[in-house]
Amino acid sequence: MLAIRRVSLIFVILFVLITALGAHLTWQYSYQNLLIEHQAQLDRFSSHITAKLDKYAHIPRLLSKDKELIDALNSPNNSAQIEITNRYLEQVNEVIQAADTYLIDQYGNTIASSNWNLDRSFIDRNFAWRPYFKAAITGQESQYFALGSTSGQRGYYYAYPVIYAADVRGVVVVKMDLSAIEENWQSKQSYFVATDNNNIIFMSSKPQWLFKSVDTLTESQRLLVQNSRQYLETSIRSLGLVGNFTASVAEWKNPHQGWFKGDFIVSTRALSNVSLNIRVLSPKMNIFWDSFAFVLISSMVFAIIYLALLLIHHRQLKQRQIERLQSEAKQKLEFLVMERTAELHAEIAERSKTEEMLRQTQDELIQAAKLAVLGQMSTSISHELNNPLAAIRSFADNGRRFLATGKPERTDDNLARISALTERMAKISEQLKSFARKSATDEKVTAQLLPIILSAKELMQPQFKSHLIQFHSELPSLTVLVRVNPIQLEQVLINLLTNAVQAVDEQKEKCVQLTTEIHLNYVTIHIDDNGPGISQEIIDHLFEPFFTTKKNGLGLGLSISQQIIQSMDGNLSMTRSPLSGARFSVSLPRIAEPQ
Repeated sequence: MLAIRRVSLIFVILFVLITALGAHLTWQYSYQNLLIEHQAQLDRFSSHITAKLDKYAHIPRLLSKDKELIDALNSPNNSAQIEITNRYLEQVNEVIQAADTYLIDQYGNTIASSNWNLDRSFIDRNFAWRPYFKAAITGQESQYFALGSTSGQRGYYYAYPVIYAADVRGVVVVKMDLSAIEENWQSKQSYFVATDNNNIIFMSSKPQWLFKSVDTLTESQRLLVQNSRQYLETSIRSLGLVGNFTASVAEWKNPHQGWFKGDFIVSTRALSNVSLNIRVLSPKMNIFWDSFAFVLISSMVFAIIYLALLLIHHRQLKQRQIERLQSEAKQKLEFLVMERTAELHAEIAERSKTEEMLRQTQDELIQAAKLAVLGQMSTSISHELNNPLAAIRSFADNGRRFLATGKPERTDDNLARISALTERMAKISEQLKSFARKSATDEKVTAQLLPIILSAKELMQPQFKSHLIQFHSELPSLTVLVRVNPIQLEQVLINLLTNAVQAVDEQKEKCVQLTTEIHLNYVTIHIDDNGPGISQEIIDHLFEPFFTTKKNGLGLGLSISQQIIQSMDGNLSMTRSPLSGARFSVSLPRIAEPQ
C-alpha cells in the first residue's frame, strides 16, 4: 500500500510538470504561428487594398485633360454642354466601375455628375468644405476617405485640378466604394480593420465596429473629427480597448471583460500612401483553447495511464491471491489426479484394444466377403479353367502324334495354342490372386477407373456365361482419374454384379448392364438388372448390417460395400432401374489430370 502511494505522488508531480511545460510550449508555438499567419494576411490584404486603390489613382488626372470637362467648366450655364458632360461621366463611371465620378467648379459646386439622373444626384451640391476639394483647388492632387454626405456610403475620393489657360477652373473627383475591399477578407478566426490616424475604424470585417475608435479619443481629436466632417454627424464611440496602438505587434485588452474575453493579439501595418493602418485582430481565447486542448488531452492520457497502473496493481494483488488458492487446491487435487490418471490409462488401454479388435474384425469381414464372392464364382471359374486344360491336353497329344509322323510344323502350331491357353489361365489366376489379397482400408491411390472396371468385368465373365446372362457395358472413352483403393473398388463392383446375377436368375431373358456417367467433378457407375426389383420397405433397410433377403446370406455385403465407398469420399445408392429391376449407383469424386 505504501508503494502505491509513493508511485501516485511521483505520478502527480510528473503530471503537473509535464502538463505545465507542455501548455507553455503549446502557447508559444500557437502564438508564433498566429503572428506568422497575421503577416501573411497583412501581405495579402495590403496588396489587395493597394491594387484596388491604385486602379483609380490616375483616372482623375486623365479626365482633367478631357475637352468635355473643360468646356463644361468654361460654359456652366450651357445646358446642352452640361448634359453632354453628364452622359460622358456616366459612361466613364460605368467603364471604370467606380461609385461616382463628378465635376466641381472653382466654388465647390457640382456642375456635372455620373449620377445626374438619380435621386441622390450630386448636381448643385457644394463640396467646398471637403478636404480633398480644398487641396485640389490649389492645384494639388488629393486623396481622401470619408463618409458620403449625399449617399451615406463610405468612399475613397481621388481629386485632381482641371487647369485651363494656367488657371484652376475646377476639380474632377472619382469615388471608390470601399465595401468591395471588405468582401475580400476571408478568415473565420481573425478580424480585419482599417483605421485612420485617429484610430477610428473605417473598414472592418465586423460591421458592428464601423465608425468606432479603438481607444478613447482625446478632446482635440474629437474636435478635429467634428470640424472635418469626415464622418458627418456620426457619433464616434470607443470600443474601450487598452494597449499599445502604435506597435506592429501588440495585445489589446478589454478591461470590462475578464479572463481573455475581449482580448486580442493584433498585428498592424501602415499604408502611408493612403493614410490608413490595416490591422489583423485574433481573439486571444483561440490560443488559450489550443493550450487548454493540450492540458485536456494530457490529463486524459495521464488519467488512463494512472488507471491502467491501478488496474495492473489490482490484478497483481488478485493474481497473488489466486496463486495462493491454486497452490492450496493443487495439493488437494494431486492425489485425485494421480488416482484418476491410473483409471484413464486403464480405460485408454481398453479402448485401444477394442478399436484394434474392431479394425481387425472389419478387415476380416471384408476378406470374408471377398472369399464368399470367390466361393460363389468358384463353379464358373472352375469351368473357365477346365476348358483350357482339356484343350491343352488335346493339343499336347496331337503334337506327339505330329512329331511321330514327321510333321514338325503342325507340332509348332499346337505348341503356340498351348502357350496362348496357359497365358489365359495365368491371367485368370492373377486376377483371382489380386482380388483375394488383403489390403489396408486407408490405402488409397490415384488410379484410372477403366482398368478397375475391366478387371471386375473379366472376373465376372464366367458367371455371365454359366448363367446365360446378356451383359452390356458402356465404358468411359476419356481418361477418368479417381483416388481409391483399386482392389476394394473392384470388390464392390464384383459384389454388385454378383447381386445382379442372382437377381435375374429366375428371369427368362437375363440382362445385366454396366454404364458410366462422367461429370465435371465426379463420375457415377450404374449397375442395372431386369430382375424383380426391390420393394420400398426393403430399400429403407437395404444397407443396414445383417439385413438380408437371401436364405443363406449374412447381410454384410451391401453394408461393407457402402462403408468402402464412403471411405473413398463417395456414395453408394439404390434406385429403380430403367430395365425394370434394381439400379445400384457408385459415385466417386474425380481427380484432375496433371498438366
